[in-house]
Amino acid sequence: MATLAPRAFAFCHTFGLTVWIALVEGSGWSLILPGLLLLLWPGVAYVHAARAQHSKHAEFKNLLLDSLLFGIWCSVLDFYVLATLSIGLACFMNNMVVGGPHRMLASMALFAGGALGWGILTGFAFRPYVSAGLDIYQGAGAVVYFLAIARVMYGQNRQIGRSIVEIKFQNRVFHALLDLGVVANRASNIHTLLDDSLKHLHADFPEYGFAVFLQECQRPEVTRYAAVAGLRLDPDDEHRLCRLLATLHEPHASTVKLSEKAVGEQLYATPMAGRLSMYEGWLIVRAPKLDAALERMLTLFVDQLAAATENKLLHLALKKTAERDGLTGLYNRGFFESALQLSIQGKTQSPGLDFAVLMIDVDGLKEVNDRHGHVAGDQLITSVAERLQMHCRASDILARYGGDEFVVLFPSAGLSAANRLAGLVRTHMEDQRCLITTAHGERVTLTLRMSLGCASSTETPAQEVLTLADERMYDDKTQRRKQRALG
Repeated sequence: MATLAPRAFAFCHTFGLTVWIALVEGSGWSLILPGLLLLLWPGVAYVHAARAQHSKHAEFKNLLLDSLLFGIWCSVLDFYVLATLSIGLACFMNNMVVGGPHRMLASMALFAGGALGWGILTGFAFRPYVSAGLDIYQGAGAVVYFLAIARVMYGQNRQIGRSIVEIKFQNRVFHALLDLGVVANRASNIHTLLDDSLKHLHADFPEYGFAVFLQECQRPEVTRYAAVAGLRLDPDDEHRLCRLLATLHEPHASTVKLSEKAVGEQLYATPMAGRLSMYEGWLIVRAPKLDAALERMLTLFVDQLAAATENKLLHLALKKTAERDGLTGLYNRGFFESALQLSIQGKTQSPGLDFAVLMIDVDGLKEVNDRHGHVAGDQLITSVAERLQMHCRASDILARYGGDEFVVLFPSAGLSAANRLAGLVRTHMEDQRCLITTAHGERVTLTLRMSLGCASSTETPAQEVLTLADERMYDDKTQRRKQRALG
């Protein structure tokens, strides 16, 4: 279809050549009437290519038929030399461009066959020259035709170049999406997910800068998570940008241009509207301008990031439910036992890698439940859990082991770590007052009393550390009961 205009010009020009020769030699309608029939072919070829299931294949067939028809017509014109050379060269070149040497040979065969066949039917005659004016007309037409074909080829080459650039860009986008999927699987939390995702995006598209902000749905002015890669944002810029996004909390269907920008760069924001259940999300990109390819890319990245974030939030929630105690929020017994097994394995593989355990029992929980109800007992346990968390270090694993029992695992630590925490509990929690509210709304003050037992892998086999700590805790409970009875 792209060569329709040059080919139509070629047929019209050939018809003009035919009329000129007819007027010069007085041939009349014997040449002009067949020339009119020749003009019908471009329209027939167009309809054939337009209606064909494979228009390109139909167009290639039409080019071969052009060679046959022009071969016949060169015979009709008695092989006017300049016309025969230019028309034949045009046919051969067209087929060479679309199909290579084999197709050019087929075009030459059809051209020669048409010329010889018509010559055999009507007789051969040669018209090497008509007039200087006709030579100028034919030469000028040939130049125009070849320049028109060259213009078509130039346009097609530019289109191919743009297609190659677009394909490369799409491949980069596809590669980046794969990277985001891998990052999402590896990330342990939302901060890591967003930071690593933007780093991968910036690595795949270094010409752009990226940022992402997740804001609370009910309070859009509160940014819960944020990450930046390839953007020059100081804390003031980041806060200003967050405030700006908070004013755009109404749902947006597409990328919006932000009014605030750093020097020499323009920022665009693509919303995650409707893609997250707990947050309003925004993907920010720094780019010279927003074109259709970039907007499609941002939409894909937003979908991928939103899906990965939502899945990670769900995974973390499920993981927390599986690992945490429902009442206190501490690790549960299952998680503690898994962590203990890892410490036991570490001690088995590396004898110098010790660990310790502290068992804690809240004395009098049964009496509180019997006297004031389980609501009061739950408040007592929750209060103890909160105070224990205040004294534990980040590396300590604090878990609720049973109804009134807590346990602390000290990975890669000896008995001194457990004794340190036991001393803090004795100093800051023992005999302290705890205010609770009963199921009937009464305010009751209780005194905290706890039994403690410590053990370490330096004094007993790794598999027996927990048992030894438990025995020492019950020994401590027995001694304390005796002391209270004597007191």
